[in-house]
Amino acid sequence: MKSSKDLFICLTVCLITLTGCDQLSRFSYENYNCQPKLTSLREIRVSQPKPGAFANILYAKEQSKAEITSLTKTQIIIESKSLRLIVDRQTGFTQVFKDNIYESVSCVIDKFKM
Repeated sequence: MKSSKDLFICLTVCLITLTGCDQLSRFSYENYNCQPKLTSLREIRVSQPKPGAFANILYAKEQSKAEITSLTKTQIIIESKSLRLIVDRQTGFTQVFKDNIYESVSCVIDKFKM
């Protein structure tokens, strides 16, 4: 009887520990749907939120990829040859540096994690 109680306690502790870990998710993505003015930036898709991964950048007439160079709980920095995006992960506010253009854009955040 005592061993089944110990087994139950051990399984409960393991289950609580595993559900509290963010690193054990199988799939996650972040989308930022933007309202552009100058740069025609429509959407930022981050399918693997980690440094070194690539994000898909969708404009009104084109699509490109850029590398995630920095990632914290509050900010993502995405860069390519002629583009630098600084995205606030909590508010969706995005600073766009494209060629010689600077724009501040409000984006709606869509996050999913499984």
